[in-house]
Formats: sequence, C-alpha cells, structure tokens
Amino acid sequence: MRRLAGYLLSFTLGCSAFGQGIPPNLSQTLGTAPPDVQFVDTQGRSFRLSDLRGKPVILSPIYAGCPSACIVISRTLKKSLEQLNLAEDACTIVSFSFDPKEDRAAMAAFQRAHHLNRPNWRIAVIPDDNELFKFLDALDFRFTYVSEQVKDHGDMLIFLDSDGVVRHYEFSTEFTPTHIERGLRIARGEYTLWERVSDWIFPIGALGVLAIGGRLMLGRKQRATS
Repeated sequence: MRRLAGYLLSFTLGCSAFGQGIPPNLSQTLGTAPPDVQFVDTQGRSFRLSDLRGKPVILSPIYAGCPSACIVISRTLKKSLEQLNLAEDACTIVSFSFDPKEDRAAMAAFQRAHHLNRPNWRIAVIPDDNELFKFLDALDFRFTYVSEQVKDHGDMLIFLDSDGVVRHYEFSTEFTPTHIERGLRIARGEYTLWERVSDWIFPIGALGVLAIGGRLMLGRKQRATS
C-alpha cells in the first residue's frame, strides 16, 4: 500500500512536470542566460535574443513535423494569448525548431497551417547545428528520435526576463492563460516563495516517476525469474 501511495504521489508530481521526455535540471538553468545564438525567422530575418531585450521572452521549443504535442502546444499558446489580450510590447514569443533536420520552409509551413501570425511571435530556426545544440544544452532541453519522423521530447515553455535570463519553466502540452500569466509575472520578478520552490519540486517528482517505474519493472522481472 505504501508503495502504491508513493507511486501515485510521484506520478501526480511528474505529470505536472512534463508530458514526455526527461525534464530539465532547473538548478543548472534558472538564473542563467542561454548563448546569444543566431535565429532566422520564417521571413528570412536574422535575430538574436539580445535583440529582444527590454521585455520578457517566451521560448517554445517544437518541431514542425510533430504529429501531436507541438501542435497542441502552439494552438493552446495562441488561444491563451488571444484570451489574455496582451499588448504587443508585453512579451515576445519565439517558437523554434529543435530538430537540426528541419529548415525555415518546414517552420513556415507549420506557421501557415496553425495561423501563428501575431506580430510579436517569431517562428524560427537556428541554422547552425553547433549553435542549436549549445542553445538546447543551456536550456537542458533533451529529445530523442523514436523514428525518423517522431521525436520524444519535453513539453514546455521557457520564460526569460527582460535581460535574457531564464526565470521560469511551465510544463504542459496545453497552456492556459494561467500558465502564461504566471510565467510572465515570474519573468518580471513578481513571484511567491511557493513558486520559487515548485520550480525544483515538480521536476524531482517527474524523475520519481521514472525511478519508481524502473524499480517496479525490475521487481516484476526478478519475481518472474525466481
């Protein structure tokens, strides 16, 4: 019974922390500035995060060929931004492909398909593979290839403050106005003690799901062979 209770607790925390994939180590990323790599948006315009300083930035790592999660992430982010009716100068959103095999045309097709046309929303790629992986490493964003087309990845938004420093992660596939409001508030330095603590608690819970799940599977295998 205790084992079941522990599993349910870890599962609840873990589900809050991530959709799939390994959650980032926030102790290594919060309070750091990711490298100032060069992006190219779907209009062919180059920019860097340093060009966006002066207001919070929401980073959304996705890939254009995603059959499910990235579509839901982008659509719910769009819907929540519309519901909040934020001024254009409230933040900048950057959705970028984490897949080095995707190019600007793929992201442009994704943008058209899902009508991601807000003036303050940049749909982009990082064309240099070395810079792309340096950037992903700095965010501790991880993905693996399930197949040639499908990637297993974490589902998240990453909030930077007006100086380009990582301040908060929101983990979900469906992002509500509450998610966006909370992330922007924390990016502006307006957060509670609980919000500080929860940035570390929930990823720990997600890792608990993996660890306890592994122990349960190992226990079953040991009983089956005995």
